[in-house]
This record gives sequence, structure tokens and C-alpha cells, in this order.
Amino acid sequence: MKKSILLLTVLMSFQGFAQQDAVYSQYMYNQFVINPAYAGSRNAMSAVLMHRTRWMGMDGAPTTSTFSIHSNTTAKSLAWGANFAADRLGAQANIHAALSGAYHLRLRTGKLSFGLRAGIFTSSLNASKLDFKDQTDYLNIGSRHTSTAASIDFGLYYYTRKLYIGLALNHLGKQEFHYTDIPTAKYYLRSYNSLGAGYAFEINEKLTLKPSFLVKQSDGFDANMDINLSALFYKRIWFGISFRNKTSVNFLLDANITDFMRVGYAYDLFINKLSSASAGAHEIFIGFDFNNKKQKTTSTRYL
Repeated sequence: MKKSILLLTVLMSFQGFAQQDAVYSQYMYNQFVINPAYAGSRNAMSAVLMHRTRWMGMDGAPTTSTFSIHSNTTAKSLAWGANFAADRLGAQANIHAALSGAYHLRLRTGKLSFGLRAGIFTSSLNASKLDFKDQTDYLNIGSRHTSTAASIDFGLYYYTRKLYIGLALNHLGKQEFHYTDIPTAKYYLRSYNSLGAGYAFEINEKLTLKPSFLVKQSDGFDANMDINLSALFYKRIWFGISFRNKTSVNFLLDANITDFMRVGYAYDLFINKLSSASAGAHEIFIGFDFNNKKQKTTSTRYL
């Protein structure tokens, strides 16, 4: 049963190229993975390594590993960044690599950043790992199908010391994949848009509450919405809980080990039909902020 569910998911994903990008539970602690305009907003060279495993207990469960780095430059209004992500679901594998640039415009109440990211998205399917009930299926040629498409993202990010609002348009232009082994088929890199915001309420010196949300809309699919509430204790430890589209409840823990190092963990508890077949999802990350220079417009503890 588990194998059948996975095989169906792989084929649907390959044929429609839906949900090519991973959904992250700790997006509020590492927004650069979804919005290029976030580059440079931490006033430091910020690097994050993240790994996510979904559908625990199922054969060929999806895994995602990402590395991102970004920083402002000597020209304080300019920033750069780079992303690398590797995603695997059974016989399917995706790799995304991109470079970003951002411009931060100082406003009276905060800053507005404009970001642009450009790179490549490679997707492949190893058909030899699949079991076909219909041996005449056109994908059943026992080889690997691989193709690469260009990927372009645009983002806006407004932020103050306590508030952020971000809008990102990802995979613009409906770029097409070309497979030499299946020339009659057309597959596209699906675009998706996201809108998120959060605000930090300083209750006292020991407690800060930060509600946030993220709405993600993929081309041709229903919107995915996260609602989150995080609490910061003693400016060191974040505890959070998120609700996602009536599909999962996510529990988050983020710790500022030092002023330049932080670690995080998230566990997604499925509350839909997947709960009977999967033990949930785990996500971990480690982040570093080098040469951190605190400024009035932002706080590495909140944003």
C-alpha cells in the first residue's frame, strides 16, 4: 500500500511537475529560501544549512537539503546571495541552483528591498526504479529522463525592527523542460507566488511573541497557508507552533546558541489521511551570522 501511494505520487509529480519546490516549516527563520529580497536584511553574512525529511516510515520518502548564503556589501544598499537545493522523492530528483541580487531602499519607517534571483532547475526521473502495472507505458524505457530549465524569481521585502512583509514571485515565465526521450510531451516549471508577514510584540525583557503567516499559491493548485505563533524567551530560545491547511500541525524550536550561531528543529504532525501511513516530517537547520553589525532597522533575534 505504501509503495503504491509513493509510486502514484512520483508519477503525478513528474507528469504535471506540481509542487517542485519543498514546503518549509521554519520559513520564518530563513526567509531567503523563498524570497530573494531578503538578501542582506540581517546586516551580516548569513549562511544556513537545512535538511528536511517528509513522510517518515514510507519507502522512498521525500528529502530536501538546502544551503543558502547572503550578505550586504560595502555599498550598504546592495546585497548578494546564493541558493542550492536538492530534493528527492523516490525515483524523482530535483536540483535548484541560483544567484541573487537585492537593493535596499531606506524609507522613513523602515527599509524596502527589491530582489532578483536567477539560476537553473534540473529535474530527473529514474524510470528503472519504478514498477509499472502497464508495461507499455511510454515512460517505461528503463532509463533516466533529465532536463534543465531556467528559473527566475522576483521579490519585495519591507522590514523594520519588529515587522516584515514579503512578496515573492518564483519561477517566472513558465519555462519548459525538454526531454529527448519523450519529445511529444510538454512539461513546465510551475510558477508559484508567496505572501508572508510577521510582527514581534515585546511583552517584556524575557518574552517576545511573534505571529506570522505565509500563503503560497502554485500555478493550477489550491493555496497553501501557514499560520504561526512563536515565542522568544530570554532573547535566546524560540518555541513555535504552526497550522498548515488542515493537513499538519508543526512544532518548532530555534535556539540562538551564540550571537552568530543558531540551530533549529521542526516536527510536522499530519492530521489528514497521511497520518495513518506516515510518522510525520522532520526538519533541522544550522545558521551562522558572520561579522554581525546590529543596526536600528533590524534585529537578528526577531527577523
